[in-house]
Amino acid sequence: LTQLRTQHIGLNAYLARTGAVSSPLCSTCQEPETVDHYLRSCRRFAQPRHELRRSLGKHPLTLKRALGDPKCRMALLQFVEATGRF
Repeated sequence: LTQLRTQHIGLNAYLARTGAVSSPLCSTCQEPETVDHYLRSCRRFAQPRHELRRSLGKHPLTLKRALGDPKCRMALLQFVEATGRF
C-alpha cells in the first residue's frame, strides 16, 4: 500500500523515470501506466476492478478513497493480488 500511495511502485510510469524500462506506457492501453491508471482504468484489469468496485459498495472508486480509507484496505489488497501485476 505504501508503494501505491507514494507511486514508487513497479508500474511503467515510475520504472521509466528510474531508467528500468524505456516507456512509461501501459502495454495494453498505451497510456501512462500510473497508479491511477492501474487502479481505475486499465482494460487489462477490468474484472478485478469490477470486484473491487463491488466490494466498495455504492461509493465511487477514487484514489483518495482507495488508498486512504482503512475500510478499503482489504478490497484493495485483494485487487492487487488478483491482478498479479506485482
